[in-house]
Amino acid sequence: MKRGNEIELQIESLAFGGRGVARFRDFVIFVNQALPGDLVRAKIFKKKKKHAEARVIELIKASPDRIDPPCPYFGACGGCKIQSLSYDKQLYYKRQQVMDSLVRIGNFQDVEVLEALPSPDRIYYRNKMEFSFCNRRWLLDSEIAQKEQVEDRDFALGLHAAGFFDKVVDLKSCLLQSEESGRIVNHTRKYCLDHGLTPYNVRAHTGDFRFLMIREGKNTGGRMINIVTRNYQPQIVEPLAMSLMQAFPDTTSIVNNVTDNMGNVAFGDKEYLLYGESTIDEQLGENRFRISANSFFQTNSVQTERLYDLVKELCEFDGTELVYDLYAGTGSIGIFISDAVRQVIGFELIESCVRDARANADLNHVQNCEFVTADLMNLASYIPTKEKQPDVMIIDPPRAGMHPKTVQAVLDIAPRRIIHVSCNPATLSRDLEILCADRYRLNYVQPVDMFPHTGHVEVVVRLDRL
Repeated sequence: MKRGNEIELQIESLAFGGRGVARFRDFVIFVNQALPGDLVRAKIFKKKKKHAEARVIELIKASPDRIDPPCPYFGACGGCKIQSLSYDKQLYYKRQQVMDSLVRIGNFQDVEVLEALPSPDRIYYRNKMEFSFCNRRWLLDSEIAQKEQVEDRDFALGLHAAGFFDKVVDLKSCLLQSEESGRIVNHTRKYCLDHGLTPYNVRAHTGDFRFLMIREGKNTGGRMINIVTRNYQPQIVEPLAMSLMQAFPDTTSIVNNVTDNMGNVAFGDKEYLLYGESTIDEQLGENRFRISANSFFQTNSVQTERLYDLVKELCEFDGTELVYDLYAGTGSIGIFISDAVRQVIGFELIESCVRDARANADLNHVQNCEFVTADLMNLASYIPTKEKQPDVMIIDPPRAGMHPKTVQAVLDIAPRRIIHVSCNPATLSRDLEILCADRYRLNYVQPVDMFPHTGHVEVVVRLDRL
């Protein structure tokens, strides 16, 4: 098998991330835009020692689980990669991915994995979107077929084309956040084109406008528009903010984040308030959370509340517990469970998140939560005295999982119960193998669909000390 070969493949399963999985002789082949049950002709574009990657060039026979995707940009846009798979099968394969990771990476053989918890909202579920400005617009197949000159090819505002960091699909609508969000994108695009404002060129690191970030309080109605630029130029962003304010008067906040960083992330080094408040609020259960432009907050508000309810239920609190909340972020889990426990101590590396967590505790008049700035690689230095021995530990690490030193510190602290929330079944399984070697038993595994139509899945597990 060589790069450029075309082969016929039967797609057997779905990999984490949303690619179809086929086998050809001794090779595993990951196939873009292929679904389990598809028979395809595919072209190899990358070959490694034990696997290859391919793209579909002909759909010979469609899977019975294929549906017509509702988004007109499906296939070109890099988001919602499995929107053409029926939702019940999306949940089925997300559960399978969790099971496969636990067996293949964690070496668990007899663990029960529950059916994936579906998202109540399957469109317009995100409370945050980052739309990219770009000087290289991706042409849709329909535009190419017209064989006519396409206007404004050097300006796009939307999401990255699948597989490209330097090209953007110019979206006139998007099913991820809200209809109003789409209108804000279209208004901003028209304003920029009418006034000759320049989009960012990721290769040359030129151009003014980098991102349009929109945050919504799904349970409060708040809205923040964050215009991310390469330089601070009030003479061009303030009139745009005024135009947005007039067109969308129920907007809570308009800010300008500025970053000259070469990285393609919508995180500002400096922030300027252009209109209204500097934050918006979101409500989860009985608690209200203040969110700034650069705050981390779970992006599916409705499903997040169900996730946190599950965490609380699995902990089986009786009101006497001391809880350690590792990777506490802005304190949302710790504050959410605070009414059921004696005390929560949250540990978080990023100082701004710790400040937000403390402010959120004050906002909700929560007095039994303490948030500590701590490098969790050195969690061993926070090993408590007997009086501070935690009964329960809640762990919600980033996608890379826990550092080995953190895993060992968790074993040394040895709480009687651990609730682990993970957005990556592979790193979760890696860490669970160590935790469950001889100290803990894995008693509960619940996949949670936080991101419908994508290949990603959240997992909540419970470990009980032997």
